[in-house]
Amino acid sequence: MSVQVEEIGGLDRATDAVASLLSDRQQEAIQTALELGYYEIPRAVSHEDVADHIGCAPSTAAEHLRKAESTLLGSLLA
Repeated sequence: MSVQVEEIGGLDRATDAVASLLSDRQQEAIQTALELGYYEIPRAVSHEDVADHIGCAPSTAAEHLRKAESTLLGSLLA
C-alpha cells in the first residue's frame, strides 16, 4: 500500500466554503455571538447583547443567528 499526499492545509478552503453559505450579516452575528460567549454554557450574553454589538434590533439578531445556525448545521449534517 502507498499513500500520496495531494494537498496540505485544505481547511482554509473548507472554512471559506462553509462561510460562503452565510450572508455577511449572518457571519457578523454568529462571529460576534461566539466572541461574546453566546454559545458558552451557561450563556455569557444574550441575543440582545449580540444585537447591541452589531447594531440591530434583538429580533433581527436572533433571526440572523437562527438562520446561520440552521445553515451551518444543515451543511454539516447533510
